[in-house]
Amino acid sequence: MEELNVKIFEIVAESLDIDQDEVSDEALLTDDLEADSLDILDINYRVRKEFGVELALAHVQRHFEESGIRWLDDNGGVTAEGLACLNDFMPEVDDGRIEVGAKVDNVFVMLKVKDLAGMLQRALAENV
Repeated sequence: MEELNVKIFEIVAESLDIDQDEVSDEALLTDDLEADSLDILDINYRVRKEFGVELALAHVQRHFEESGIRWLDDNGGVTAEGLACLNDFMPEVDDGRIEVGAKVDNVFVMLKVKDLAGMLQRALAENV
């Protein structure tokens, strides 16, 4: 796992064009490291190129759209159905940091660097 963490730190730093020492396990991708949606796509691209797998986050939005699950209600709060689906896809965030009704522009706002490492480890295990 330590090796994966180091590689995720490298990928995040390269994608965001920041020094690797600015990256930490607890850093929120958007709030702390100022990643935007294109940066998230770049991180996933680099993970796929390096490891041959996609992170779960690449599938979340597509799954919501294809299944017709309303992830956000009319007020921009997370729905119970959306949260359950999100927690299934990304158990890394099933720690109470997202609650039903929470106002979240997009799921990536809630992701920490350590979540990416967990997703990568799971994706590699599922790909064996």
